[in-house]
Amino acid sequence: MIELIPLHGLPIITPGVDLPALISEHLEELIREGDIVVVTHSIVSVAENKLFKVNSSDGKKDNRTEIAIKEAREVIRETPILITRTIHGLITDFSGVDESNAPPGMLIGLPDDPDASAENICNAISKRVGFGVPVIITDTQGRPWRQGAINLAIGVAGMSPFVINKGRKDIYGKTLQSSLVCIADEIAASAELVMGQADEKIPIAIVRGISYTQSTGTAHEILREESKDLFR
Repeated sequence: MIELIPLHGLPIITPGVDLPALISEHLEELIREGDIVVVTHSIVSVAENKLFKVNSSDGKKDNRTEIAIKEAREVIRETPILITRTIHGLITDFSGVDESNAPPGMLIGLPDDPDASAENICNAISKRVGFGVPVIITDTQGRPWRQGAINLAIGVAGMSPFVINKGRKDIYGKTLQSSLVCIADEIAASAELVMGQADEKIPIAIVRGISYTQSTGTAHEILREESKDLFR
């Protein structure tokens, strides 16, 4: 059985707070061996002070665009909406810069290094409870050719982001020649069912009952090489 367990009672996060210590303290009595912790990037970004002041004289849209371009490695498309490749290699709108769940008068950007942030939280929780606890940091993004946004993994620590099915048999006994499942994205999307995107105030969830491979894997491994980009 797979369980999605929301973490209630976490205080509003402010810049400079020791987020790994705070999370590990609140999870200590709830975590079991084999659990995976999912954290929305917004509280990570706030704790790491990845905030930008809204320029009211220019208007939110213009200000957001300016910030997004500074946060981008490459501008892929400007209209009808700004699509960029971020400094992390993610392809998303406005470089992930958003006003949702940002403090008043501020915009939230993505963490500078989501994998490192995930590792810091992973190490803090694991040290406190005495066993390894993988951590996934998420962002809500759209997908090519499909409407609606879902949670994706932008930071991973303590586990492989993939399940490799190559070499296994299908129901008719045929050997699978290629099957790479991004379990990190699947877990991220499932956790959003209890975390939400609005005023739920549940930025963290525990996912229980998932089989995964312990490793030093990262979310950066998920990104498709530009030479294999099917949408160029």
